[in-house]
Amino acid sequence: MPDANFYRACVPRRWQNHRLPCFFTCGGRSQVLSVFAMLRTKHLEDPAASYLTPDKLYAIIDLDLHVERMPDGYPWSTTEDVHAALYSDGAIAAAPDERHRIWVTALIHKEAFFVLPGVEAAWAHGLPPFFRGAPLSLRVVHSAVSERLKEDVELTERLEVVVERLRRFSGGQRLVCSSGQALGSSWRAVAEHADEQEYAEILNALLAVAKVKPLWSEVVPEPKLGMPSPDAAFFRDQLALNVAAHIARLEPHEHPLASFFDFLAPRR
Repeated sequence: MPDANFYRACVPRRWQNHRLPCFFTCGGRSQVLSVFAMLRTKHLEDPAASYLTPDKLYAIIDLDLHVERMPDGYPWSTTEDVHAALYSDGAIAAAPDERHRIWVTALIHKEAFFVLPGVEAAWAHGLPPFFRGAPLSLRVVHSAVSERLKEDVELTERLEVVVERLRRFSGGQRLVCSSGQALGSSWRAVAEHADEQEYAEILNALLAVAKVKPLWSEVVPEPKLGMPSPDAAFFRDQLALNVAAHIARLEPHEHPLASFFDFLAPRR
């Protein structure tokens, strides 16, 4: 349910007077794809007995390093093809093809959206988050994400996918991708001297191939001397919902998730 709750909370605030989408968690990516295909198949077997409106059925799946095949007959063959068709430099394409029914997130897993520039505003309420014994700094988290690449076995095994994906990012073209260690080291070297725009570009490239999720478990509430500490997992769930509420207030062009909902808006 955490994923479904997150996406539900991301629904744009301007939709408040309209019917809202419902989200159902169907398991991992392959399960989501199989459920999507089966729902459409069952509907076509007996449309008169179906409650489904196929034009209002969508699926959202995480971008990952593993490339997943799309259901038979879908206009794009793999998750990587979908990602390439939907996004330009990590941002939604100006006019996505209306045949898109299965959306891949722009970045790897929802946790990547928690550490984008500007989300500190989502953490302004309640206890401040700490990361590795200090108040959470986004740039420290970003550096830790890049550092972890040297031990990312999955990235090493799927380096061809990583190289091809980074080519679709302006920031990715400045990075060395001969290995996980080289990628992380080159990212930190470029980040050290990057201006704000350049940093945003290389960050999008990083978060399209590197996972924040393993480090997110190290985010904890501020320790208070002599005070009981809140449950860390619950604290992180609340942070995620705060981030989603922040996304919900953004204009469509400012965030890939908000843009996904804007794409659905005419079809609600």
